[in-house]
Amino acid sequence: MKRLELSVKSFDPAMWVIILYLTLFFVLFKSASQIMGAILFGWYLSMIISVPTGFLSRFIKYKLALLISSIGMFVLIAFAIYSIFPVLIEEGKRFFPVVGSTASDINVETFFNGDNIDPRFTEWVNSLIGDIGRNISELGASILNTVIQHIPAVSTSAILFIITASYFATLMPVLRTNLWRFFPKSTRQKSMRFVKECYKDIEHYIRGQVILALIVGVMVGIGTSLSGIPYSLFLGFLSGIFDFIPFLGPTLVSIPGMLLGFLYGGIEGLIKILIVFLFANQFESWVLQPRIQGTRMKVNWFAILLAILIAGSIFGLPGVLIGIPFLAFFKRFWVEYVQEGLEKM
Repeated sequence: MKRLELSVKSFDPAMWVIILYLTLFFVLFKSASQIMGAILFGWYLSMIISVPTGFLSRFIKYKLALLISSIGMFVLIAFAIYSIFPVLIEEGKRFFPVVGSTASDINVETFFNGDNIDPRFTEWVNSLIGDIGRNISELGASILNTVIQHIPAVSTSAILFIITASYFATLMPVLRTNLWRFFPKSTRQKSMRFVKECYKDIEHYIRGQVILALIVGVMVGIGTSLSGIPYSLFLGFLSGIFDFIPFLGPTLVSIPGMLLGFLYGGIEGLIKILIVFLFANQFESWVLQPRIQGTRMKVNWFAILLAILIAGSIFGLPGVLIGIPFLAFFKRFWVEYVQEGLEKM
């Protein structure tokens, strides 16, 4: 019993308080995932809105800077919903059926120009390519139909997200001022530093990832357009969205891209598309990421992917939003609280 008490006392009392808050959060998230997901997405947007707000606040009052930034974000999203998204949806309606039919029509035997290749092998490869193309086509069409059905709800949600994001941005200074109230007095300074550093990690990552996704999407869109491949706008959009999924995302988008390259340009078109995706991927990995993300939240790509998949499987689509924040939290929490406590035992 004494050994158990000693073990408990080895850990910072704030650690148990943080675990309690985390448990309450997950209970709320599980019981009201849609509402919590909307709030969390609003929080994500608030981090993006805080970038122009911080810049403008150097010249004008913070509240006015926040108002201008929020209106600007609202105009940008409204423009995307009513001008860009319809074009993307029309391209998507044509894109996925073409991918499926292209994969089904590919015959591997033509690549070998009559060489003596085992027919069972070519049949297996043809079947594999056809299945991949068909699955991508069906999944894409299903997602697209879901999006089309929920466009009115998306438009309303976008307005709510902007309002939530603006409220979060307004609330953050108040929360920072009253942060001390949530932790034990004995280690309050350490707890406040922990929360602030965690928030900076998450904020830095999300801002950086949004910038990376925009750049990668533009690079792929321009690259596929210059290669003479249709649906370049839609491929660029998909590349930007899937860039939030490390390693797996760019690979998923490159498969339909290469199928389209082969359909419209043969082997030459396939090689061109492959070069576009390889260049975008390598340029992001070796040039953009070190400059934009730096080393502040240096986490293995597999850990990020695993966190997204686990959170998504437990909490559904809204859970995908908490995968990376939770990973950033857990990494710092383990080092500053768990590991420190274990060393005292």
